[in-house]
Parts: sequence; structure tokens; C-alpha cells
Amino acid sequence: MMNQLACGHAAPLAGQWCAHLAEDEDAGYHVRFTGQGVHHDLLCEDCARVALPGQEFRSICAACQHVRLGRTSALMGIIGRPGVRTRATALHFEHREHSLPALAGQTLRGLIALGTEPRSQWLAVNEQGELLRLDLEEGSLTHTGVVGTGTLDLSAELVLHVSPCGRYVAVVNSRGAKGLVMELASGKVTMPLDRGSYHEKRCEFPVAFFRDGTRTLLAHATAWNRLDVSDPATGELLTPRESTRRGKPGEPRTQHELDYFHCGLTVSPDGNWLVDDGWVWHPVGILTAFSLRRWVHENVWESEDGPSLKQLRECSYHWDGPLCFVGPRTLAVWGFGGDVDTLLDAAMLFDVETGKLVRWFPGPRGAFRCDGNLLLVSAKDTGTTVWDVETGERLLQDSTVVPTAWHPAARRFLTVLPDGLLRESSLSGAAW
Repeated sequence: MMNQLACGHAAPLAGQWCAHLAEDEDAGYHVRFTGQGVHHDLLCEDCARVALPGQEFRSICAACQHVRLGRTSALMGIIGRPGVRTRATALHFEHREHSLPALAGQTLRGLIALGTEPRSQWLAVNEQGELLRLDLEEGSLTHTGVVGTGTLDLSAELVLHVSPCGRYVAVVNSRGAKGLVMELASGKVTMPLDRGSYHEKRCEFPVAFFRDGTRTLLAHATAWNRLDVSDPATGELLTPRESTRRGKPGEPRTQHELDYFHCGLTVSPDGNWLVDDGWVWHPVGILTAFSLRRWVHENVWESEDGPSLKQLRECSYHWDGPLCFVGPRTLAVWGFGGDVDTLLDAAMLFDVETGKLVRWFPGPRGAFRCDGNLLLVSAKDTGTTVWDVETGERLLQDSTVVPTAWHPAARRFLTVLPDGLLRESSLSGAAW
């Protein structure tokens, strides 16, 4: 039903603001869930403490509600809890197990899907630093190279990133300063990676491949507060800037320099946007996004302060959390709230071009992956849940599926089991 609301818009009713918030757009606010699904009201600090006699409310639409919710730095508290919606479906996981005896007794330090075709191929690195290509269609394991112990700490967590063209892999210590890029066909190291040793153990190593027309490029950190683009085939730097002094936070800076720690990077499916899940001192996680096209072709400073740079949200003491793209420019991010101690399990959907919160729904908790219009969420204690991105309904919960990795092209999970066993899990059945 369309109403003329107090916010001035003719739209479906989404909730209410207390009159004080309606008069002060910059005021801090509390969210009070009413007990009816996700319906909630927004209250100022005084109104959140007690139901004042004569308390006045103003009806608002979803767009205005989301504008205020998007200002997470002003969120002061959450009262009550939202209700999680579910829908009965025929969805279920089907499993297939593979035995690769050559893997028995080996510890995999990293595992990632390989290729853009729906073929179950994977790339792994073991504790000796050997790169292994797993082809589960053929049941084969092939050694493709060795990552050097002089660059990487093989006793610590490793993360692999494979280029969209399938030619290169970047291997980094997740919470370390070093990494390398290797050409898979030859096993040759084409470039070293080094983000510097300044609070590197507090966040993920920032690195991500992307396509620029026919070229494969690599975005990566070269200091705690600087990102660059390089050609992974040669190591050539493609974003040279004038020399800057990369001091510590709070020290005087030259133009363009940031007091921002770059962290985990995520590229949009079309290669147009880069999301940076970084943080600043206090500490506060600040999730940002900007245009890769502008950075490569128009403005070498785009990652610092370019016009496409948008801040999606702030969250005290929280960064490098679960997130994934669920559309060309729509990013699903875990956590409703503005402080790590009060975050509610939820998927927050942001438009990376505008920086605005589009909508959200409660319930998801764990690693986020996208499969078309479905959000797949996996956690060790709950297994895997499946959510309808459009409606926010939970469609399936399977506590037995706790996967190691996800193959977006083959649309299947892979779980590493003992004694060289691997289990693939694929969704089957209809969601409607």
C-alpha cells in the first residue's frame, strides 16, 4: 500500500523515526526491532532509554530508513532482535567423493578453484610449498611448481589467488608481508609481492587479479597505505606516482597520502569495481569501493581520493569480514550494526557505485559465496545455509556441509577429508 509518509515520499511504510531524529539528520540513533520480522523503528538516545509521555514518531519509507542505517558510525545501540524468514524448498546438497592417494598424509596450506569453465579443477599448495593441480574429472594430481621458502613462511597460513585467465597464481602469507606471483605453465616466478612490515599481522594481504579488456592485471599493496597495479607477466608497475613519504598514522602527510590500512581486496564480477576492506586507527574498519577503470585509465590516484571512491560502512574493531558480490555492482556484507561487539548476523547489500545501502536481511553468518540469486553461507558450527538474495529468506540449512573451498564456475563446494579423500557438494532441486 502506497502512503504519503512523513519523510515526504509516496512509498510503502518501512518504519518510524522518533520526531527528534526527523529534525536532526546527523544525530546518533538506536535501532529498535518491533518483534514483527525485520520491522524496526529508529530512536534518538533519549527516546531509546524510555517511552516518554507524548513521544512522537514520524513514518518513513525504506529508502530513507536505509540512508540512516547506512550511517553505521552514528548507530549507538540495538534493541531487540529481528526475525529470520524461511521458505520450504526442494533444495538439497548432493555429494560425490574422490580418492587421491597422493594427497594422503599431506597438509594443504591453501586451496582455490582453477579456471572459468564448469570443470572441477583446483589449485593447492602443500606444507613443502609444492603447487598441486587437482583435476577431479580425471582423478589426477599434477605438480606445477614450488613456491620459495625464502619469500613465504610455509608454516603460516597461505592464501592463493588465481587470475581470471588461469595463467597466474599469487601466493601470499595471509597475515604476512611477502608473497609472489607465478606463471602456472612454466612454474616461473614473475614478480615478488611486498606490502611492508607495519601491522601486517592485523589484516589480510591486499591482492586481487582483474581483467582490463584483453589484459590480466594485478592490484596489490606496496605499503600499508598504498595500492598499485602491476602486469603479472613482467612485474611492470602500471600506477607510478610521485614519491611520497609513507609514514605512520597521525604523522603529517603530503597530498593524496592516506591514514588507511589496505586489507582484503574483492573484484566485482565484471571487473569494474574494487572493494577494499581496510581500517584506520581507533581502530575502525572502513569498507570502501572504487572504479578500476578510472584507476587504470584516467586517474592514478583513484585508490587514494578519486571521485569514484565510496565509503560503504564503518564498523569499530571489525574488518576483513565475510563479503561477496551478488551482482555486477551489489555487494553482500556480513553484519548489521556499527561495532564488532553488537553486530547481528545479517547480509547488508550495498551498491558500490553509489555507496548506498540497498537493503538487508537477517540471519546469515559465516563465509559468503554467491551462486546466481543465491547466497551460500558456511560456518564450522552451523554448516551451510542457502538464502534467497531478493527476499532474504533462508531456503536450506545443512549442518553436514562445512566446505574448504568454492568453485563458482563448477558451482560446487570442495571439502578436504583425511587420507586423501575429497568431497564435492553441489546444490540440487528447485528453490521455488
